[in-house]
Amino acid sequence: MIRPRAVIATSMMLLAPERETIERVFRCRVSDRYGCEEVGLIGCECEEHHGMHIPAEHLLVECVRDDGAPTAPGEEGRIVVTDLVNRAMPMIRYRVEDRGVLSDRSCPCGRRLPLLEKVTGRTADFLVRADRTLVAGVSLVERTLTAIAGLEQMQIVQEAIGKFSLKVVPGDGYGAASEEALATEIRSVFGAETQVRIETVTRIPQEPSGKYRFSVCQVPY
Repeated sequence: MIRPRAVIATSMMLLAPERETIERVFRCRVSDRYGCEEVGLIGCECEEHHGMHIPAEHLLVECVRDDGAPTAPGEEGRIVVTDLVNRAMPMIRYRVEDRGVLSDRSCPCGRRLPLLEKVTGRTADFLVRADRTLVAGVSLVERTLTAIAGLEQMQIVQEAIGKFSLKVVPGDGYGAASEEALATEIRSVFGAETQVRIETVTRIPQEPSGKYRFSVCQVPY
């Protein structure tokens, strides 16, 4: 019977199905927030939910390509932040090891702060195709969890190019068809010859930080 006026999500990435479920159950909108311990808040949705406003009064946020060049608006890159108010320990172009997309749009709310379009995931959680292009592990997990029956939780571990180990916490409806669909989905992204090993587990442990890693890449890039 709890009916909050709003819900604020933080710490973990907010997936679209999670947002839909929270809003349906609590009958209110969800506002997503993004930050880190070193600099605090980096972006926060307003009541319009058209991206996350960056607190530019005290923080400079950039997205850069792997070579350090700035990305274009709408282009994914590494998030780097410069803290403008920390007088004890300067943080200048600090790489928080996340990837995201900056926007050149204006929010309908009228606030003129710059917008962070979205955070696409931890740098370490991206997976590598044979042509060395990157795939966001969180997006791949989200797509499979919502489309394949019986997947309560999943973690993708890339051991090598074209070789994956999947840890799955099975739920109602999980079976051989689920595993076949899961392997097919991985091969559709990484190639028909991709090796996929699926292991069912009772739980996937959290990191020491308390966060859950959707994917683990053991391939350097």
